[in-house]
Amino acid sequence: MNKLRLIVATVTFGTLLSSCSTFNKAAVGGSSDLIYNASNALLGESNFDIFKNGVAGNLVLIEGLLAQSPRNQNLLATLNKGYAGYAFAVNETQMNEEEWSEAKTEDGKKQALFNYTRSLNFGIRYLKEEGIEFSDIIARMNEPQGIHQILDKKLSDDKRDLEVVLFTAQSFAALVNLQKDNMGFVSQLSAAKGMFDWVCQKDPSINYGTCDIFYGAYEAGRPTMLGGNPQKGRDIFLKAISKHPHNWLIRTSYMQFYLIPQNDEDGFKEQMLALKVFNEEFSRYYIFDNESRVEGPWTREEGLRFYQTLALKRYDLMTHFQKKFF
Repeated sequence: MNKLRLIVATVTFGTLLSSCSTFNKAAVGGSSDLIYNASNALLGESNFDIFKNGVAGNLVLIEGLLAQSPRNQNLLATLNKGYAGYAFAVNETQMNEEEWSEAKTEDGKKQALFNYTRSLNFGIRYLKEEGIEFSDIIARMNEPQGIHQILDKKLSDDKRDLEVVLFTAQSFAALVNLQKDNMGFVSQLSAAKGMFDWVCQKDPSINYGTCDIFYGAYEAGRPTMLGGNPQKGRDIFLKAISKHPHNWLIRTSYMQFYLIPQNDEDGFKEQMLALKVFNEEFSRYYIFDNESRVEGPWTREEGLRFYQTLALKRYDLMTHFQKKFF
């Protein structure tokens, strides 16, 4: 977090010192790769509140840099990923709390809609720079391999291209899910799935199980009459938990999208017990108590740290509201 803020602040200060747009573009262009790579450091954050309070300001600063170089692909990719991540981690967590507490406000949902839309728009701009119109993806969503052909023709298999398609698909799917009363929009969910299919065939383990979370929720979250298959969703989640045991977010997603809706209290309690152990280990590892901390297998997965942090935040919410679930 500090590394990203330092880089962004340095470049921003440099652009303010000159009114020359050519200089500004050069300054931004020379540092945009550092900013994109530094954004991955956020996955090592172990404090939910630091992420919540720190990321938004960084995103605003990066948007300021993008204004100096509007076609910069690294900045577009960073903002696409950043707003999708913030909406999923912060806004959806608040949305869950509001829903489970039966609050009369929907601030979390409103902000999720804003930020997923922002992420989607940056993703669309990135794709357009690569010669892909998002309207063409929508138009070919029901053609076998239609979306694959569009993306294969213009994009590579490098991480940046894959991540942009992934987070654009995630944002689009989330916007559909949050506006289920718009049936015309819901019918376009297959476009998001087509983009996910393209990414996940090229890198099935991208972001430690993101594909599995999507496919599990995709199957479990739709009624059978609309093509859903809750049992298949359950199997996807369980296989993913076995494949990525240290990504605890898969467990909370399994609980949210399958166990709670299916009224599977025994399965819910089993996952809550596992998360209780992880929560205790996590606290002992990060909170100083004048004793030597004990490292476990999960501590070696630095790239998973924020997923673990977010999972435990949602575990806390589920602990507080679990009596309302069953």
